[in-house]
Amino acid sequence: MKKAIKEEYIHYLWKNKLLLIYKLKLINGELIHVLDVGNHNENESGPDFLMASIKIDGVVWHGHVEIHVKASDWYKHQHHKDENYNNVILHLVCTKDKDILQNGQLIPTVEIQELIDEKHYHAYINFFKFKQEIFCANKLSANYLTEFAKQCEKAFLSRIARKSVSRAGNDSNELFNRYAARVFGGSSNADLFEILYEKYMTENSSGNNQEGNQLLNTTNIESSQPFDSHKKKGFRPQSNPKKRLSEWALFTRLYKIEEELICFIKNDKIDEAIMRLRNKLTAHYSAFILNNIIINALIPFLYNYSIINGHAINSNALINAYKDLPPENNKVTREWRKIGLPIKNAYESQACLEIYQQFCKRKQCLNCEVGKKIFFK
Repeated sequence: MKKAIKEEYIHYLWKNKLLLIYKLKLINGELIHVLDVGNHNENESGPDFLMASIKIDGVVWHGHVEIHVKASDWYKHQHHKDENYNNVILHLVCTKDKDILQNGQLIPTVEIQELIDEKHYHAYINFFKFKQEIFCANKLSANYLTEFAKQCEKAFLSRIARKSVSRAGNDSNELFNRYAARVFGGSSNADLFEILYEKYMTENSSGNNQEGNQLLNTTNIESSQPFDSHKKKGFRPQSNPKKRLSEWALFTRLYKIEEELICFIKNDKIDEAIMRLRNKLTAHYSAFILNNIIINALIPFLYNYSIINGHAINSNALINAYKDLPPENNKVTREWRKIGLPIKNAYESQACLEIYQQFCKRKQCLNCEVGKKIFFK
């Protein structure tokens, strides 16, 4: 195929195992056997497919797969300077125009230019030309806002219930700090920050741990093996993982959930709990971080705590608390705004996130109030 293809098409072929009908060969002629194509890393920095498995000359390799149109894109994209690419076991390219070295080692490369079916490629391009993230986009804002409002309430309550039980913890302090760890880790490093919290709680559980004080030693954390694996690329300066780590350490010193619970138990008022958190932390954190803590840590924790103690927060009170908070701004909420749907507060942004993740992305339209109305009208 003479014309360069889109990289996303190679992703599509690899993810759907359409290349495995061929006997794939490395540049040196060795056959490779693909045991597992790996997990598609669609939204985060780092290699394109994670935890793949291939066999070369009888030896099984476990690691990542990186995909490019040209092999030289490896250097163009600065992967040679990124340790996250040290465990790439296969480089899948349309055109091999350069040998690629990473950490002093030659990366096994497969060139697929001659395997591309031109008719199939053009069919792919035509099919996805009008691809929409939200399938009801053209009809929603004009005809189905009533059904959408019903779906928002269902999705929001489902999301809060799911998030409130998603973290394990031996006590209230540990449970809350797991929520907080994930907030400071952000979408890219949430799992890592929670692992760091678990690690330091475990290492200091012999009686000398006071509120996870060792967690405050950011120097030790930065030099630890788990933190070495944090995702470094694509962050604005204010979202740099090491900066977030320092902010998290400060948070553990300034805010104690046990102190909050003493007040919360007396009246179960979320708005007062939010006000107390703001009073303690406003001088130290941006409004963005504070709102993130409130939306994704404080309220889910208090909801979980209330259920455990037999007096669940009223759903209207929960919804109103989120309606008083500003909406989140991320890739998903921007997709909703593109189709003309205003998102005015955190209740609506949380609902839209849940609808997208649990329904749109999974093509569960027939389980959505809007989808059911459209299909069965």
